[in-house]
Amino acid sequence: MREGWVLAAIGLTVVLGFIALSLTPDWSASLGTTLLIAVWIGCAIAIVLAMIIVAIFSMMFRGVEGPIRVSLTFLSRNRKRIGAVAALTFLAGLNMIAFLLAKPLLNYYVPFGVDPLLADIDSALFFGAPARFLTWLNTTPLALFYHRGWFALLIAALLLSLWQPPSQRKSALMLTYFLLWSIAGPLVHILLPAGGPIFYSALGYGDRFDGMFNEPRTQQAINFLWRQYSTRGIVGGSGISAMPSLHIATTAWAVLAIWIFAPRWRIPTIALSTLITALSVSLGWHYAVDGIVGGLLAVSIYVLMLQLLAPTHTETKQVTAAG
Repeated sequence: MREGWVLAAIGLTVVLGFIALSLTPDWSASLGTTLLIAVWIGCAIAIVLAMIIVAIFSMMFRGVEGPIRVSLTFLSRNRKRIGAVAALTFLAGLNMIAFLLAKPLLNYYVPFGVDPLLADIDSALFFGAPARFLTWLNTTPLALFYHRGWFALLIAALLLSLWQPPSQRKSALMLTYFLLWSIAGPLVHILLPAGGPIFYSALGYGDRFDGMFNEPRTQQAINFLWRQYSTRGIVGGSGISAMPSLHIATTAWAVLAIWIFAPRWRIPTIALSTLITALSVSLGWHYAVDGIVGGLLAVSIYVLMLQLLAPTHTETKQVTAAG
């Protein structure tokens, strides 16, 4: 199966980036966001190096002769495949950056309005604000993990998926990744614009969540985001968006990738993703329903892509006849 999803991924990235730069009043203020690609590449390289080191030590413990030589031979023989994975990982990073360029525009053009509704849904589902059961998680190390752990998990799942040979599942999974950032996330935000619990009071909805979120590093980020929003500043990556939680949508996507391609890592991945989901609520970034919708989006788009990519009855007959 040819990897036709690549052209769609390039198209989605180019269109989203073009729209973001075209609608941004002062796009020069957003250029700093593009530097995130260096962090993206650095994290990907670090993960690959860690995998190589683990593989070398594993061979040493198994008594394999010349593990470093074996590793170098493997890399040499697969250099074209490695180059393709590197290029597509770079593309995936550009797609996320295109979304970060577009994100503040959602605040600029679409006013918030559904926070009370989402807070009420959370209250009905969880007998009150679910964050109040999770505030014990609000420590600086876990606040850092919420962003950096998610970032590393996402890139690891991308590398794993891109390394796989062409298949219907791989194509569906990769299309899901690009559709989440490029279409699903922005569209749902436009339909259900919300700031999140941590901005509830500042948006003028009342003191429902006052005093619930007090992690210092998170508060610094909140102050920056609110300053940009209240002054109508357009800085890439500074947008506020609670619904849907793309943080959790892409975490669910990573779980799908590892569930499909690395079954033995399912349990630790689910544990990490559960912690990330809980932190999204405890730190105040999202209502619980934001994560639920984000996760459902990831799974639904993947299932839809599988159906769309499935061979038709006619194609199956032609392949059978040709065989």
